[in-house]
Amino acid sequence: MSRPLLLAVFALVACSSKDGTAPNPDTGVDPLEALLGLGPAPTKVGLAPACGATGAATLKYARKTAEWGLDAVLGTRLQAVDLDRDGYPDLLVEGANGRADATKPTARVLMNRPKPGGGRQFVDETVASGVGAMREGTKPGDGKLRSMQFSVAADVDNDGDVDLFSGTYVDPTKPDLDSGDRNEILLNDGKGKLALAPKSAVQTVPTELPPTSGAAFVDADRDGVIDVWVGYWYKAYGSSYVGVQARLFKGKGDGTFADATPGSGLETQSSGYDQGKNHRPAYGVTACDLDGDGASELLLSAYGRQWNLLYKNHTASGAAPAFEEIGQASGFAGDTNVDYSDNQFYQCHCKITGSCTAGEPDLSCGTTSNWSSVDAKPWRNNGNTFSTVCADIDGDGKNDLYSAEIKHWHIGESSDASELLVNDGTDAIHFKRPGRKELGLEWPHPTVDWNEGGITAAAADLDLDGREDVIVGASDYPGNWSLVFRQKDDGTFEEIGQKIGLHHDCAVGIAIADFDRDGDLDAVVASSVARDCAKIWTKGNEVHFYENALNDGAQKHGFLQVALEGKGAGGANRLGVGARVKVVSDGKVMTKELSGGYGHFGLQHDTALTFGLGASCAPTAIEVRWPNGALTAARYTGVGGGRRVLIKESGEVTEVGK
Repeated sequence: MSRPLLLAVFALVACSSKDGTAPNPDTGVDPLEALLGLGPAPTKVGLAPACGATGAATLKYARKTAEWGLDAVLGTRLQAVDLDRDGYPDLLVEGANGRADATKPTARVLMNRPKPGGGRQFVDETVASGVGAMREGTKPGDGKLRSMQFSVAADVDNDGDVDLFSGTYVDPTKPDLDSGDRNEILLNDGKGKLALAPKSAVQTVPTELPPTSGAAFVDADRDGVIDVWVGYWYKAYGSSYVGVQARLFKGKGDGTFADATPGSGLETQSSGYDQGKNHRPAYGVTACDLDGDGASELLLSAYGRQWNLLYKNHTASGAAPAFEEIGQASGFAGDTNVDYSDNQFYQCHCKITGSCTAGEPDLSCGTTSNWSSVDAKPWRNNGNTFSTVCADIDGDGKNDLYSAEIKHWHIGESSDASELLVNDGTDAIHFKRPGRKELGLEWPHPTVDWNEGGITAAAADLDLDGREDVIVGASDYPGNWSLVFRQKDDGTFEEIGQKIGLHHDCAVGIAIADFDRDGDLDAVVASSVARDCAKIWTKGNEVHFYENALNDGAQKHGFLQVALEGKGAGGANRLGVGARVKVVSDGKVMTKELSGGYGHFGLQHDTALTFGLGASCAPTAIEVRWPNGALTAARYTGVGGGRRVLIKESGEVTEVGK
């Protein structure tokens, strides 16, 4: 990659409109203000379009696993993270090995490097990176490697590179298998070399064995220092419904954290299921701004058909965390169907005991009832939620949610399905559920005894048409594969995974990024070997690379990629996590928020936000609302498509190219 080219920024002449064009002669309205509303006067940036030809390019993926050096890589969790600041996303892979064999890494660091003869490839630098260093002081390669089941990335010490939250799952019911490894913060030297941060609350809280299942970096109080929201699973899976208290850890800016949960409104308890006050078994967490006020809400995706949690953020800038749980009021906790009469276990219970009346079960009942009175409770008739995606999917400027759920035929319709939750709130946060059939988001059921294995999901504009598509990793059960729902002009969706070559059986992990920096979004997918999936992936949890060919030919779709850099403490966090970016192109406004990781055991995609411009490559307007105390907004015009730009909170615009 060539050095970034710092662009001169030119002030607009007084007689021009704010975006450098004349106001509409009929209305006198500034075009940019008409689309975005009143805001700061934009700065004109002189960047001509660089897209080349645009037009009817065809979305197509080609599996190029060997070409990218992934043919021997195994794992289940994936993150696309630029560790060495070269502008290319690297790949983190976790989950292939348990801690039983301490000589094998549970995580791998694969650096995105130039390939001899042209192109790119991943190079394994796991040992050299230090990712497996143990707190006891032993070094990678001397017989021990620390357990790490997932990670998410942000710049926790505001030094300009991304650091990692290293998540370790410890089973509280099996203390004899406890390796002593815990969650850690890994600090980056800017070249992809990682070292353990000083010990703090992230490692020591909770004091019981932590079944860590997800984490999301967030600046909860907008003080410019990254915090982290962490979820944990059951306290004793199989014998209790009790989960482990989820926690917000407040960053100190040096890689250490303090537990900010007490007194924050985030507390739950070991009882109070009917009132929704109990600890939840989290299988993923998410942080994003749902009401547009600039403060990130905290979400918890709950397993066991329990209510999901949504904490509205009332925290003043720089003040102590203050949250209010509104999961049920907002419609996020679960859908409204709690009718369990078609639950096969309930129908068998009625048939065996004669104590109730229900339909004739399709299940072979036996002589013992598997139904419990607890299963009739409203709190037990929701979803097995694994990942909650937060993105403006319908294009109205507000973040919507997509919940990836596991659902079984025999449990019935009271169990929630994977679906889109559309943000229809104004002052209050609220979601409607239009329905999968209405939106074209239905799942195939190849057999009568079907299972929907929604585990991971992402929102991304794969075909660069300016509309978000939804990608779902469906796994662990027969007849499950990756689903790619392309959004059509009318806002409905069509499933096109097999048609475009992104049809992956038992897809458990997903990372979406422009790995080759050609403007379109590639995908890396990990494979499950649970249940019948082991018959498909006989080598293990294979990781495969799917290269997007959309922009490979003469006909290309326009795009604009935006990376961010905050000022750090006192301003916005350096990576810009939580920033809201709007791009205006041909009268359309596209909105994206930069995530600090989310979902089931850590999902993270390209931190350079990709906006699809379709057949257009014309200059665009950009608005950035920074996640600082003042929620500072800045606008820029005259940014041609076909480029990747770095926008700094200080106001500089830098073009980044190969």
